[in-house]
Amino acid sequence: MENSRIIRALSRIGGGLLMICALWGCGDSSEMIVRGDFRDAHTFLEGKRLFFGDAETRNFLDTATVRDGKFELRVKKGKNFAPFRAAILFETGNPAFPYQLAGYKNPYLKKTYESGFYAEPGIMELKLDTIRVHSPKNKEVVFTINEVNKQTAVSFHHYAFKTGSKDSADNRVYNQKLVRKHPYSLELLRTLNFSKTSLDAREAKQLLSLFDPNLHSNPGYIALKTYFEYENKTGSDFPTEVALKTTDDKSVSEVLVDSSKHNLIVFWASWCGPCRMEIPQIKKLYESKGANLNVVSISVDKDQNAWKKAMEKEQMPWKQFLLPAGETYAMLDKKYNLQTIPIWVLLDGNGKVVDQHVGYDTGDNAVDLKVAALLK
Repeated sequence: MENSRIIRALSRIGGGLLMICALWGCGDSSEMIVRGDFRDAHTFLEGKRLFFGDAETRNFLDTATVRDGKFELRVKKGKNFAPFRAAILFETGNPAFPYQLAGYKNPYLKKTYESGFYAEPGIMELKLDTIRVHSPKNKEVVFTINEVNKQTAVSFHHYAFKTGSKDSADNRVYNQKLVRKHPYSLELLRTLNFSKTSLDAREAKQLLSLFDPNLHSNPGYIALKTYFEYENKTGSDFPTEVALKTTDDKSVSEVLVDSSKHNLIVFWASWCGPCRMEIPQIKKLYESKGANLNVVSISVDKDQNAWKKAMEKEQMPWKQFLLPAGETYAMLDKKYNLQTIPIWVLLDGNGKVVDQHVGYDTGDNAVDLKVAALLK
C-alpha cells in the first residue's frame, strides 16, 4: 500500500520534471549520494522519512529519516551508472495525501520551482530554501542546490524545439544549434521524443543524429531511432502480429485481433492514475459486451514487477501484455502516439480502426458507454 502511494505521487511528475545532481566524478562512480540540510532540527519533518524515487520506473529506491535537520539518501547503480530522472518525496501526515514531492529553486528562471532531478554519480547537496504552509495538512518544501551540473542546467532552462511551417528555415537552424550546444542532454533527447510528431520527420531524424555517441545506448535514443526508421505503410490499421511479453515472462508474437468480434485495445501503465480509474469502466464493458468484444490491455510500464503488482490488484479478466522497448513499441507509437495514456482503440474484425480515444473520461465519453454505443 505504501509503495503504491509513492508510485502515485511520482506519477504526478509531468513533462517538466527537472534534474539535479553533483558534478561528474564526485564520490563513488557507481553511487549517487543526496545530502540535505534543513538548517534547523525543529522543522515539521524532523524524525519523518524522505523517499528517493525513480521517475522512469516509479520505483522506490531508498529512504532516510531526518535527524537533527539533516538527511542522506544513497543510490547504487553499479559500474555502469547511467543518469535517470528522479524525485524526493516526504511524509505529509495527511492520510488522504500521504506523500508530497519536494521542490527545487530554479537559479535561471525567477520564481520557478522544479519537482525532480537527474540522479548522476556523485554527491548532491541540498539546503532548505523555504517551507510554505498552505494549511496544517498542506506544506511545501523547497530546496536550493549547491551546484547545478550541465544536465540540470539544460533541464532548468526548459528548452523547446521550434516547430511549425512559419519561419521553418530559421526554426531548423535554431533546433540544430540547440542540440549541437547540448549534445549530451538527456532532457533534450526526451524533449525530442515529445516533439517528434510536430517536427518534419527528416528534421527530427537529423536532430537525433547530432546527439553525443555516448547516448546511443540510451533506451530513449534507441526508441527514437527505431521510431524514425519504421515505415508505417498501413496507417492506423492494427498490425497483424506484435512482439509482447506475457505475465510469465515469455516473449510472444501475438495476433491480438479476433476476426469474429470487435476488438478493444487499451494502452495503460501501473503508474498512470487515469488508467487505473478507467479499469472499472472496462470491467463493466467486458461484463456486458464480452461475448461480442475481444478486450486486450497492453502496458507501457518500464518496470515489469510494477505491472504485475497492478494486475494482481486490479484483477482484469481479459488478455494482458507488456509492451517492451523495440520495434513493436516504435510501430505502435507511430500509429497511436503512446506519449499520452490511457488510449483505447476500437477495431473491427479486420483490424480497421472504428474509433479511438485519448485520456480518461466519464459520462457519455466513458469507455464503457462509448464503445457500447459504437457496437450497437
